[in-house]
Amino acid sequence: MADLKDLLGDAYKEDMTFDEVNAALAEKDLVDKSQFEGFVPKSLLEKANSEAADYKKKWKAASSEHDRKAIEEAEQKAQAEEELKNLRRENKVSKYEKQYLAQKYDPKDAFDIAEALYDGDMDTVFKIQQKHDDEVRKSIKAEIMKDMPAPPSGNQKTVDYSKQIAEAQERGDMAMVASLIRQQAEANAK
Repeated sequence: MADLKDLLGDAYKEDMTFDEVNAALAEKDLVDKSQFEGFVPKSLLEKANSEAADYKKKWKAASSEHDRKAIEEAEQKAQAEEELKNLRRENKVSKYEKQYLAQKYDPKDAFDIAEALYDGDMDTVFKIQQKHDDEVRKSIKAEIMKDMPAPPSGNQKTVDYSKQIAEAQERGDMAMVASLIRQQAEANAK
């Protein structure tokens, strides 16, 4: 913390009286007043607020019944429009969310992507879609690996996946059918 000698600089004298110190400090700028630019003193703000409240009371008292009703109706209309806007948003987001849930999205992701889609936040939409696509790929890969037959042991000359191919055809899983036929052909070629 600065002492009196540092604050007063050249104006400092030994054995200064309290009045002399006050007079010397009055001439000094101890605070950078540029930091207060754009701020209004609290007393001025309170005065302006009270004057505004007084004018509003006087205006309401002086205005006719018709004017007051018109203002109240305008305020109610604005409030109703805001509520309608919010309800429309909730309805649309809910519809989007329902569609994403039908596509097996995680419930939280479905809600987030529905809101982002309504708000036009396409970065979030694409990010969540990519996450969902990655999860779908992982689950498909796990399903394929689960249905994959064990590799033949020993020196078997031919590989026969006809049973697995028939099962995949019955399920309508044509990707699995193609995969098994290709695996059978590769194994038998070796």
